[in-house]
Amino acid sequence: MIAPSPIPLDRFKDSVQDRNNARFFPAEAYTSEEFYRFELEAVWFREWISVGRMEEIPEKGDYFTVNIGNEPVIVVNTKDGLKAMSAVCQHRGMLLTDQPKGNAKGFVCPYHRWTYDLTGKLVGAPQMDGVGTYDKDCLGLPRLAVEVWQDIIFINFDTEAAPLSERLAPLDPIVKDWGLTELRGEFLTDPNYRQTHDYDWNWKVYAEGQAECYHCDKLHSDIPGIQNIDCNSMHINVQDEERGVFAFEMRNKVIDATVNHVGTSIWPPIPTLSEEQRWEQHSIVISPNIFMQLMPDCVILLSWWPTGPGTMRIKRHRLYPQATMQRDDWVEQHKLESEHIRYFVGQDDYAFASVQEGLQSRYAPHGPLSNREFVINGMSKWLVERFERADAEARERASIKEPAE
Repeated sequence: MIAPSPIPLDRFKDSVQDRNNARFFPAEAYTSEEFYRFELEAVWFREWISVGRMEEIPEKGDYFTVNIGNEPVIVVNTKDGLKAMSAVCQHRGMLLTDQPKGNAKGFVCPYHRWTYDLTGKLVGAPQMDGVGTYDKDCLGLPRLAVEVWQDIIFINFDTEAAPLSERLAPLDPIVKDWGLTELRGEFLTDPNYRQTHDYDWNWKVYAEGQAECYHCDKLHSDIPGIQNIDCNSMHINVQDEERGVFAFEMRNKVIDATVNHVGTSIWPPIPTLSEEQRWEQHSIVISPNIFMQLMPDCVILLSWWPTGPGTMRIKRHRLYPQATMQRDDWVEQHKLESEHIRYFVGQDDYAFASVQEGLQSRYAPHGPLSNREFVINGMSKWLVERFERADAEARERASIKEPAE
């Protein structure tokens, strides 16, 4: 059961001022074990969480696993559609699978061979007949809500949460011409591609770093693709703090600028884009865990989850038209592109790790937001609203339990 926030909520007031007067969260919000536990309950176990893409599990029985905080989850494609469920056997708590992905007809616990079908229903348990506490119909795997938007899979521990589609409606006109449902991840053509990576920093350090381009022409000043973007041209398209969705665009200095080793696309542009769109870079943030970069030739999709107060896991997709990945020169040219992307991402990794270290200092800042970091201000407002709601609920429950005088 959730406890009140271990950080007094009035310490977040500076973070929800108007964007010309706002500051980052207090340092403890990025380092405290107690606040991490509060945040899991206040945000991650109540909100829609991006966990992957449909092309990861295209066939019936295909599944992948994900850990949100301390909760292991299986997402599986069944004949009845997508299902999401706890990966914890309801007998002794052993994990049903330690594999990141696979194909199965059901899930069998290795410990005592309790067997579940793909929907999480318990279908068998050896030597349990006649046991008074054994009720097969009540021992299925706890299920989560699941929805799909633009082929991106979302899950929610709150099975009564409001539908996702209405919340994301402001983004539909922006992403429409990129045809996200027709694009495919580069992992499909590279058997050695690593989708997930673990890092030693708080998830908000990463989320905030992805949501701003204040650093782009500084930290990434040697990146050709960044040199071809006018970072001063940043324009907000969506700043919906209530829904937690944000979108901004920047103007390219040349047509078809993209993040690769030459700075402009080596592939044909996405065919549904207009010439004007090929001069633009669109960035999208969906709280708490999506960043997308819409470029002329592809789309970068990043999702992340907390694994501890100072650790997190990231899943990366770079999505291309299927015709691009079928080209004869795809493997050779994409290798060069990928090597450069690893260098580019490494610059961010260096910065995020250093920020996490600095936030543990007695001199850690409660610093001001720049005028290029306005999305962070919106994200902070969305988060603080959820902190306040969870804190109020916890305090109300505590007051009810207190004995009468």
